[in-house]
Amino acid sequence: MTMQPAAAPPSPFTIPSVRTIVHLAIGGAVGLLVWEVFARVLTKAVLGYPLEPAGLIDAILNHQFGVGVNYWVRESLHYMVGIFGYPIAFFIIARLVPRWGMVLDAIVLVTFTAGVAVLFSKTGFSLGIAAFWLAVVALVASRAFNPNVALADAITWGNFTWFNALGLMAPIGGLSFYLLGEGGALSFMSFTGHVIYGAVAVLVFNRLERRTI
Repeated sequence: MTMQPAAAPPSPFTIPSVRTIVHLAIGGAVGLLVWEVFARVLTKAVLGYPLEPAGLIDAILNHQFGVGVNYWVRESLHYMVGIFGYPIAFFIIARLVPRWGMVLDAIVLVTFTAGVAVLFSKTGFSLGIAAFWLAVVALVASRAFNPNVALADAITWGNFTWFNALGLMAPIGGLSFYLLGEGGALSFMSFTGHVIYGAVAVLVFNRLERRTI
């Protein structure tokens, strides 16, 4: 297997060109398309109901401001974040934060471990949650022996989008940390879906950026 390192980030940070922004959006759109299939079809087949980011947006607005927003407005916000928000955040973080992959991995590992520990202290040990924690740890640890740096970084970004959605946004919306209080099954499917979305978005973006005009 030939090692394929990630493209060296520009230094110092520069405003992305229109070409780069288009590539970011394309990557986000492809990743979001895969996410939609996973969230609305595969997750529904497994759990009996889909993943609904629009529902999280509704929870945040209701919990923080006591207001509701039309479903299609929430869906539009979801698509804007998936196509533009996360990809642009990736571009900025990957170029401004030294060793960003390891930093984001540490954030996910520490926060999720803390969430599981608190849950166990309140409800007792759960084999399912423990297996979930091991899956997250294994994916984070895979960086240590993954010869493809670009793939490792892409997976890390997917992990981080999950942290952002369920580690940050869910509590802001009045829901449990990482949705662990809801039993863990929904959180696990969200974890899988976000990893796939983020990894696909980054890999597509990197492939487009390497192409010559």
